[in-house]
Amino acid sequence: MKKENIDVSEAIIKVDLCGITYKGEKLEMGTPIEDWIKVLGKPSRDTDLAFVWDDLGIAIDDWQNNDKKVTGLYIFFLNLDSPDANEQMLNHARDWESGEHIIARIMKEDNIPMSNELKEKLKKFNRENALKKKNYIYPFKVYQGVVDLHGFPVKEGMKIKEINSYRGKNPSIEKFGYVDDDIDGVNDSGNTTETFGGDYRAPGNECKDGRLQYYEVTYTATQNLEYLRIGYESKEDYEGRKQMQADYEQRIKEEKKAK
Repeated sequence: MKKENIDVSEAIIKVDLCGITYKGEKLEMGTPIEDWIKVLGKPSRDTDLAFVWDDLGIAIDDWQNNDKKVTGLYIFFLNLDSPDANEQMLNHARDWESGEHIIARIMKEDNIPMSNELKEKLKKFNRENALKKKNYIYPFKVYQGVVDLHGFPVKEGMKIKEINSYRGKNPSIEKFGYVDDDIDGVNDSGNTTETFGGDYRAPGNECKDGRLQYYEVTYTATQNLEYLRIGYESKEDYEGRKQMQADYEQRIKEEKKAK
């Protein structure tokens, strides 16, 4: 199948090796949330997991590194209105189910038709969900258009093979490799062509304070692209990585002396 020619020149969000631009305005990982609000505007809401911009289809978190600085940008291609959400397949909404889906399930399981009683239950479920929806990280609207990730496209509906086929045009830009299907942090295969449910990660570059800016794409079990995440290495991971490098270099020196 011929690969679609996707133009990234008009992308609202552009991700560089270090830093991000939104409509031409520079943003940097590891900076205070206030710097991002100056560019993005006031967030729609603040959940326990992230600040969410419902109209933009994005969210950012500033808690994972415990320093009140931005550690992750999420760009969403699915939300709670998707069929995947009703099947409890979204990574941060395993307990979500729409009122319509609940009623349809009850009718199927009990083999009963729609009734006035079920209609009232539907209204009740939808009222409850309208309140619950605000507590999830998922924006009320998904991101529109394409993301320019290092000059190559990421957009709704893309499979990992397609994303990597663009990245393969530049040998200095590494491809996304499969992490695992249960998202436990274990790199099970490194597969770069088959789309599974779970995370794919691309290595990053050392940016602010020498810490890595890295990239993840997450798919649902139905192989739909859920979100792109731009992450920022924690201080603990940075220090651990540097210690490992120092230990390796010391071991090489000792081996050379021993020869």
